[in-house]
Amino acid sequence: MDTPSSDAACTLSQRGHTHATAAKKDLQEVINNLWDAVDNPDGFALMHEEMADYVKDSIQALRTHAFTYGDSFYGSKRLRSAIAQFLNRYFHPHKDVKQEHVVTTAGLVNCLEQMAFALGDRGDGFLIGRPYYTALPSDFGSRAGVRALGVAFGDVDPFSMDAISKYEEALYQAQKGGIPTKALFLCSPQNPLGRCYPREVLVGLMKFCQRHQIHLISDEIYAISVWQNAEAPDAITFDSVLSIDTTGIIDPGLVHALWGISKDFGANGLRIGCIVSQHNNPLLEAVKANSLFTYPPSISDQITSTLLEDTSYTETYIRTNQLRLADNYAFAASFLKQHHIPYSSKVNAAFFLWVDLKPLFSKVATEEERKKQGKDLSGAIMQRLMAKKVFIANGEAFATEEPGWFRVVFSQPRAYVAEGLKRMVTAFEFEAE
Repeated sequence: MDTPSSDAACTLSQRGHTHATAAKKDLQEVINNLWDAVDNPDGFALMHEEMADYVKDSIQALRTHAFTYGDSFYGSKRLRSAIAQFLNRYFHPHKDVKQEHVVTTAGLVNCLEQMAFALGDRGDGFLIGRPYYTALPSDFGSRAGVRALGVAFGDVDPFSMDAISKYEEALYQAQKGGIPTKALFLCSPQNPLGRCYPREVLVGLMKFCQRHQIHLISDEIYAISVWQNAEAPDAITFDSVLSIDTTGIIDPGLVHALWGISKDFGANGLRIGCIVSQHNNPLLEAVKANSLFTYPPSISDQITSTLLEDTSYTETYIRTNQLRLADNYAFAASFLKQHHIPYSSKVNAAFFLWVDLKPLFSKVATEEERKKQGKDLSGAIMQRLMAKKVFIANGEAFATEEPGWFRVVFSQPRAYVAEGLKRMVTAFEFEAE
């Protein structure tokens, strides 16, 4: 078949054209050129971990049922039951989660989009505290048309009670602009800041949502990846919104939790995410109605069911993973201190450090870079990083309030982390004349 002409490209719909031109080509280039110490030492250092051995054993035990459509488009009863039991074990819900409270999708991205479809109409908004995960605006808006309403905190700690007034201000501004606000979205533990919300703040946010009759959506995909940080021994640990007795606080039908196995079990390729809503059956029915487009693969369904039912293995895996995360954090933090690179040191959850690269850049910036700096500081820094083939998430993409901050992932094997950090520093060395 001939390559489509430019005339053929013009026949795309407006939304097709929007999606085509919005392709994340930088990230695609990174994924297609992953670093490997032996096979591809000049590739990008992208940090991730996996649990291949267990999956291989699970595949050997696959039942023929795994090659069918299963018993629903929103996850098998076995999977939803396994997830419910897992959540009851580790999330300490005030009321036990049952399989009928759970709807599964092909990954958490589908959960996010389904929440947007079910709770918002095109042009409505979801409040999201800044900085936030870079893909959220497209997850909510690309097809469902729900806007991400970024909440700025300035000098206020986004994990404090004072932050609630900032959500009030953002809601007021949205109303003033004619944007109906339908939900407050939390990533808890938070991405990219790697911190947990205090229980009293979660209660305060619930009361805020009750006052304004909006939903509280808590994305808890990093819930099990909480670890001990020697630099912050008193850091707040994770509390699920499911663990809070909502009596006298909020209509429980306004509270929803999301979870998946891509982060806590390093298995994003299996594509299993879930929505948990214990008191809003109409929401679950709305999601089920669209599940033909989002249902998880039956093979992934069975592998995940086997994993979550294996309490002995999951307990060992979680404990080992938390210890390794703490160890890798300490390694990365030590490296940053050694090179006088500022970072947020209050983290104790997830896989990343929030790092300020402005000091490194300012020491070596060329005259041309300094001219660009005022217009696009983060872009100038990113150019130097990409020249050394190290991909670190640009804080600008996370709606950071201050340019120059980047998200550094430390959860890969030590060789990956060391190589990535080394390249990051090399990007800011003075170049020979």
